Order: sequence, then structure tokens, then C-alpha cells
Amino acid sequence: MVRRVRWPLAGVLAAAVLAGGCRPAPPAGPAPSSSCGPNVPENAQHPITSRPAGLAGDYDLIEVRTQPGTGVSSGRLHLTPLDSIARAGAVGGAVRDLIGWLEPITGDSSWRPEAGSRDPDHPGAVLAGDHLVLGQTGGFDGHVERLTITAVAPDGFWGWWKAEPGWEIAVDSVSRRVLPDPAGYFCALRQTHKR
Repeated sequence: MVRRVRWPLAGVLAAAVLAGGCRPAPPAGPAPSSSCGPNVPENAQHPITSRPAGLAGDYDLIEVRTQPGTGVSSGRLHLTPLDSIARAGAVGGAVRDLIGWLEPITGDSSWRPEAGSRDPDHPGAVLAGDHLVLGQTGGFDGHVERLTITAVAPDGFWGWWKAEPGWEIAVDSVSRRVLPDPAGYFCALRQTHKR
């Protein structure tokens, strides 16, 4: 036997509000840019198939953070080849294919001001093979981001990134647990200049 119970409209609405209020909220944060997803274009190739010098140019860099939490930051990345003097000075030192700098546009960039350095002796960005470093390495308090390029195409390059915040650690203010270093994926889309 089926028993039907008639609920007053106010009771149904109250139950719906209470049920909806007990569910966890979806993760907050901006959605990744539609032009920068974790997938790469069909014409992209592994970076080993191209010369790093071919990546010289200006890019719109979009970094999508996937841990801890979510977020999107962007900037203008400028990569230039080394001149002969800089190349000669690097003999016996760290290998550099390209150097450059990053001009942040959105996101929290206050912790990496060194990425904007245009000094050729201490550039803000260094590309060596399929690894791009943003910021100054070597210091205990230096904040750098290491970008690993996994795909290259005529219109840009893609991959994964991880921040190295030096001696700093992030702690959740509620649970007091140590949070993982920021990390995620990125795309660098070549800027096309109309003439």
C-alpha cells in the first residue's frame, strides 16, 4: 500500500533550502581560460623536435593553478636569443638557449618580482632546452617558477609548472596543515603583430 503525504509548499521550499545548504560548495576560483586548457592543439609536437631558439618572440603566458586551490595568472613573456657576448660569458656556466622577462598582467605576482628583470646578466626568464625558469635562482629566499615544456607548435608552447617559494611554506589557516607548493599547467600563445 502506498501512502501519499501532502506537504505544504512552505515545508517543501524549506526542505529544499536546507538540503542545498548542506552540500559542499563547488570549488571557488576562476575557470581556466578557454584558450589555455590542459589539452594541446593537434599540430603540437614534442619539444625535442624543435630548436629552443625557435621559441624566441613575445607570448601571452597563461598559468592555471591546480594546487593548492585554483587560480589563473597571466602576463607578457618576452624571449630573446643571447648575443655573442652573453653566449661567450656563459661558457662553463649554466646552459641558456634564450633569455627574457615577464610582465605580469593578472594574478598574484608580488612574490616573483625578479621575473621582470631585463638585465642580461640576471634575466627574469631563462630557457634551457625544454625548461623555462621565471625568477632568480640560487637564493634561499628566491621565488621561482619552473615551467616544463611538453608541446610546441607554431602558435606557442604548453606544459606544466611548479613554484619553488624558497624557504617559505604555506599553511592552511584553519587546519594548520602544510599546503603543497603552487603548481598547474600553462600555455604561452605567440603574439601576432598586425602590420
